[in-house]
Amino acid sequence: MQFFLKNIALFSLLAIVVSATSKFANTCRSIEGYGSELTAECQEFENGQLRETSIDLNRCLKNSKGSLKCGSNGNYQDSCINCVMRGHTEYQCQCRNVDQGHSYVSTTIDLNKCISNNHGELRC
Repeated sequence: MQFFLKNIALFSLLAIVVSATSKFANTCRSIEGYGSELTAECQEFENGQLRETSIDLNRCLKNSKGSLKCGSNGNYQDSCINCVMRGHTEYQCQCRNVDQGHSYVSTTIDLNKCISNNHGELRC
């Protein structure tokens, strides 16, 4: 019985860590965007304390033919304007589309796809 209870506790802990690292919004609050900077208070896994953290989204996003995509050091801001947060994780911009004469098109991405909470710090 004791072995069974330990396994249940271990699987519960793994489920929390996996869900927390895959969707930063599950373990972060006060999520805000200022220009290309994303700020939040994120929970540290070791002790549960909240920690203020920020990340430059240029390190995590790229513009791919007018669509925001995850991409390390993508420097999306070189070809996107009017970027704003919509809700807690939706990030919307007007980005140039090279296939449409470099015109600006609206694009939105769920930052949960690109950002994670790594021990209380936002990471790509």
